[in-house]
Amino acid sequence: MAINCQSLSGTILFSAIATLTSVQIAQAGHPEDNARTYQPFAEEFNRASQVRSGNYFGKRNLLHQIGRFFGIPKYPEQAIESDNSRFNQVYIDEQRRQFSSTPVIRTPDLINPYDQSVLTTPPSQSTPTFGGN
Repeated sequence: MAINCQSLSGTILFSAIATLTSVQIAQAGHPEDNARTYQPFAEEFNRASQVRSGNYFGKRNLLHQIGRFFGIPKYPEQAIESDNSRFNQVYIDEQRRQFSSTPVIRTPDLINPYDQSVLTTPPSQSTPTFGGN
């Protein structure tokens, strides 16, 4: 049984091309879904910090600049203040949710030979010497 060198090289070339150009199926989904999987409330913090104040690039047109000058609807400091208040409320809510979702685990302290403070120990009997005296 003789193997033709050309057919063998053609088969190897065909299998290499088929392997390198494999078709992948596109999956539907939002690009932020992976970030929400690992950090479920990170986007909520981002939204809370930019509701009123927005970002720099979104407020560069003439209408926003005139509104900023006259304080319509709010001055920038007031908008930042309301965003910070909202951010603080989201933080408090997330802390409550995190700590109420699991039971509190209490463990005894490890045995520690250092059970006294330096301030409560009696003074030493020797007097320190400085400068080799």
